[in-house]
Amino acid sequence: MKKLVIITSGTYPSQGVLNLIKYISYCLINDRNFKKKYDLKIFIFKENLSLKLKKIIYNLYLIIRNFFFDEKNRIHNFSNSAKIFLKENKKIMDKIVFFSKHDIYKNYSPDLVFPIRDNKINKNFKTLGYIYDLQHIDLPKFFTKTEIKKRNQDFKHLIDNTDGILVNSFFVKKGIQKNFKIKNKNVNIIPFLPYKYDTILKKNENIREKYDLRNNFFIICNHFWKHKNHQIAFQAFQNLQHKYKKLDLVCTGITEDSRFPDYFKYLKKKFSKEIKANKIKILNLIPRSDQLELIKNSLGVIQPSLYEGGPGGFSSYEAISMKKNLIISDLKINKEIKYKNIFFFKKNSTTDLTRKMLIVINKKKRTKKFKDLSKINQKKLASHFLKLFNKIIE
Repeated sequence: MKKLVIITSGTYPSQGVLNLIKYISYCLINDRNFKKKYDLKIFIFKENLSLKLKKIIYNLYLIIRNFFFDEKNRIHNFSNSAKIFLKENKKIMDKIVFFSKHDIYKNYSPDLVFPIRDNKINKNFKTLGYIYDLQHIDLPKFFTKTEIKKRNQDFKHLIDNTDGILVNSFFVKKGIQKNFKIKNKNVNIIPFLPYKYDTILKKNENIREKYDLRNNFFIICNHFWKHKNHQIAFQAFQNLQHKYKKLDLVCTGITEDSRFPDYFKYLKKKFSKEIKANKIKILNLIPRSDQLELIKNSLGVIQPSLYEGGPGGFSSYEAISMKKNLIISDLKINKEIKYKNIFFFKKNSTTDLTRKMLIVINKKKRTKKFKDLSKINQKKLASHFLKLFNKIIE
């Protein structure tokens, strides 16, 4: 009899968590050895009306605290649409189960559930917890004391009450070992093995026309959170405008950062000339298929972030899987990436970023074809998780 593995989004998943689910799920459903031994279900959180009302009330409370006590609590949007996830992932739709309650797992009698982020699950099955980053420890100025305390408690709960912890990098693993008492063997790094896991439902041949892109362009796929450091990329782009007038910078992602509500306003004011001239294009959230097409059509992806829990964030995975140029800040975690077309820049140096953008602009297209590592990476990733499941379950 096959054993049941459940991959869960947990409640209120970020886009990063949903990308992680796809990254793991697609490699497993295509692996023969996994399918011989295991069944797979993918639990995706769907916010019901009751939860939406509770969130509205809680957000009002946070807004009041931010206003009267000068706190920087993040205001929570409604959850990522479960329907959109289903629509974008028809290849795994027969595996998807929507849920809104913590006790859903008991109805399925799973052998393993992961990546667990919730601390309310009463379990009688094996679990792998997930610690996405330690930003509250490494960048405490972005958090309130209450948030720091809660994150520490939540992570300690996961460490004490799961059968192992998943992390996205060696950097986070070392941070956990330093700040929490945990054995080395209980922290499992998800390998950095980019492959093409997304399905573009409708190929948009007119992507340039749709977004009025007449010039060559770089792309940044980050929310406008302060630590994502758009400012340095905008300044570098501005430096190039006098010589490269037929060059654009495209940005996708939400523009609100509730902890720093004036940050996007500041960017709009400082770079008003480029934004008003539609040279820096702020697209906000766009369909996933459009984002992938834009990356494919770009000169390269820029990742200026000052902090990530996984090497380069998922935009680096996408750039590498499409063999695009990747210009990325020289964070210690990003140095875990091994890739031929990667260009590291000093994280706070506009001059160095400008220099790296120039290298990519003037770079001659290679006629030699690189070996497509996508299928190889997919198999390696499936093999890694199969060994991990066997270790945890058996």
